[in-house]
Amino acid sequence: LSIVPANRRPVARRYLCSPLPSSGVASLEGGIAQHLRVMRIRPGETVRLFDGEGREASAIVRELGKRGVTVEVGSMESVRREPRVAVELAVAIPKGARAEWLFEHGTELGVVRFRPLVFARSQGAARENRRERWLRVVQAACEQCDRSLVPAVDAETGLLDLLRDPSLPAERYLALPSTPLPLGQARGERVVLVVGPEGGFDEAESASLFA
Repeated sequence: LSIVPANRRPVARRYLCSPLPSSGVASLEGGIAQHLRVMRIRPGETVRLFDGEGREASAIVRELGKRGVTVEVGSMESVRREPRVAVELAVAIPKGARAEWLFEHGTELGVVRFRPLVFARSQGAARENRRERWLRVVQAACEQCDRSLVPAVDAETGLLDLLRDPSLPAERYLALPSTPLPLGQARGERVVLVVGPEGGFDEAESASLFA
């Protein structure tokens, strides 16, 4: 338990800032400047900036203006706080708020790449604007859980296109409601977990998965 005296505020948490500014005085504009104002950061406070690609730097807030926030950036550091095994999640997206829950907690658990899938029995059509929202959820989750890399969020695709993708990891796991998932020690450094829709796979999808 950490107790902060009444006359002191805790050091602000991390904020995604890409590209990361060089050391010295810099002006932050756009979304991150708005974020700092919403969080009521005050001049003199220190924040931690990271670019989502493994680089971070501390910055002292000097001035909060209407158009931007002036900060003094320290030296850049290379950091890596990621799981040993890179897990990709290929998943049928659930409806409503459960989708954002999936991306938020998947990020916190260490998923490195989300591959949203559209199945024959999926509910709802693919929409590009959903991807933009999911990416914002993933970025916010990275700020909160101290990850050094922001997971990729692919465009929604079908199962057959997924299986044709040459970048798909060779070590693959399929989650089925009728069969316990045999997850043990991963053999390699990169795996993919495929999770189907609530309605299950149709015949063509089953044939492609179990061929």
